[in-house]
Amino acid sequence: MRPATYLPLIAAALYLAAGAAAAAGPGTTAANFLKIPVGARETALGGALTASAAGPAALFYNPAGLGSLTALEVSYSYNNYFSGLSQQWLAAAYPLKYGALGLGLNYFNVKSFPAYDGAGADIGSVSAYDAAAYLGYGAGLRTGLGFLPAVRLGAAVKYLRGKLDDAGASGYGADAGMVLLPAVRGLSLGLGVENFLGSRMEYIDSGARPARKVKAGAAYLLRGLPISALLTADFNFPEDGSSYFSAGIENTLYGALALRAGYTAFGEVSNGLSFGLGLALPRRYAGDMTLDYSFGSTYDLGNVHKFGLSYRFAAPQKKARVSVRAGAPAGPAASAAAVAVATAPAAVLDFSGSLEALYGPDPAAATAAAEAIAGEPRAIEHFSALLSSGKTEWRRTAVAGLARSPDPRAPAELIKALGDPEPEVRAAAARALNGRGGAAAAERLQELLRSEESETVKNAFIEALGKAGGL
Repeated sequence: MRPATYLPLIAAALYLAAGAAAAAGPGTTAANFLKIPVGARETALGGALTASAAGPAALFYNPAGLGSLTALEVSYSYNNYFSGLSQQWLAAAYPLKYGALGLGLNYFNVKSFPAYDGAGADIGSVSAYDAAAYLGYGAGLRTGLGFLPAVRLGAAVKYLRGKLDDAGASGYGADAGMVLLPAVRGLSLGLGVENFLGSRMEYIDSGARPARKVKAGAAYLLRGLPISALLTADFNFPEDGSSYFSAGIENTLYGALALRAGYTAFGEVSNGLSFGLGLALPRRYAGDMTLDYSFGSTYDLGNVHKFGLSYRFAAPQKKARVSVRAGAPAGPAASAAAVAVATAPAAVLDFSGSLEALYGPDPAAATAAAEAIAGEPRAIEHFSALLSSGKTEWRRTAVAGLARSPDPRAPAELIKALGDPEPEVRAAAARALNGRGGAAAAERLQELLRSEESETVKNAFIEALGKAGGL
């Protein structure tokens, strides 16, 4: 082993990078890199995800969040930390028949730097790294209680490995958590324990173990269009330092552009503020891709940038027993709608429950939800908002709901949809009219027919004109 005079320098760099200035002192705990938040979105929210963790990131923040998973998701983030320090996070989560399984890797690297012996002579370069491999499981449970309809439970184990030049150590840790979903729509309460089990990592002498931390949080999600909002907050109680508060807010416009801000009182190297944004890309290859970015600054060590990429695959379809409501429009539109409902995941048929699926990422579930609430007077405002969105899937969903809606305002919304930029939406809107709209519909169809280039849409327009008495 090389002269040990440089080892404290590496340990100090790792310790500082973890923001452990609030800890009891160097060497009291191991694997301090676990205190650095992972994920660009999560970092921008101050790391306050105990009550709202979802997808692969739940492995790190609260494994109970895996219980909300409905489709395979993968995520990656890169943390351009202080000079010479970097962090990478790669994780995936997969839904099972009961619950979901998650795998993740958290890798923290110290770039090589010159080292000197006790006499000041150059002895080459030194590098170090820390890594944690995660395996977790989470599931949701129905309680049957009116005030607390559901809970989620989860746990994760992690293998820890660290290296300081030619000295290495390994160990393990285990986390657990739960999320309570009370009857208040959009509200969730979380509780988590990090490293409730852990082994000592022995670099030198007796070594140290990862620090335990208990955390409690709350989150409130307000869904709507054009803007939905998430408010989240955590209270953290680490065993190796003072308790601290963290919080975040996320505003999402039309489900596509997210603006985020967060705060954490942990550490003393920065003011604790973070900012970020996210962009949901157009649906491609049966999945959803999101790009995320976060920004933070330190007092003396420069700015911190994180970049993230996540991909959510289409949810597996489950057959559901459905019935066509009496008086619903007949013909191709109704047949297509019936097929979509029959192959969609079973949806909660009450209005408030269906709204979650309506604005969700699964097109089949959203269509089923739109048709389930079509008879509700309140649904027309949601269909109108979806038609104004920039997402083709949402506009198709709105047309599917309007096709079954008895609301007298529905034909006017469908007439507007006849001018949609996407041919499939225009054709669906024409078929959904099904003779409704009278002279206004006939006039608009004739006007658009003159300039329409798609043969499929032309045929749909002509069929709609025949039913409207415009031919």
